Amino acid sequence: MVAQLKIIRYQASVIVLVALVAVMLNIEGLDYKALLYGGGISLTVSLVMLLRVNQATKKVSEGNQSGNLYIYIGAIERLFVSIALFGLGFVWLKLMPLPMIVGLIAGQVGFSIGGYKVKD
Repeated sequence: MVAQLKIIRYQASVIVLVALVAVMLNIEGLDYKALLYGGGISLTVSLVMLLRVNQATKKVSEGNQSGNLYIYIGAIERLFVSIALFGLGFVWLKLMPLPMIVGLIAGQVGFSIGGYKVKD
């Protein structure tokens, strides 16, 4: 779990870094609030994955072979959570789509970097 939290720290760092660059360069049409919201979606989905992987690991270590069920449930949950949060951002918060997607991509890049840097 410690390694997973380090990965999420890398993810959050890349999101904040991209948001700071967007603010400092004053890029037209790249709203930092939407960018941070998209990054927040990425972080939320990663936390859901962290919880489900830990549940699956616990079940497998107990000798229960249904641990892979938690992985599948987590994948479905991540899909629905991301769709719901994107919908919330578009409809209710009236955020622009491109910065949200840039924030999500920044989070995924941070996740990849964190996964590469943190090896158990």
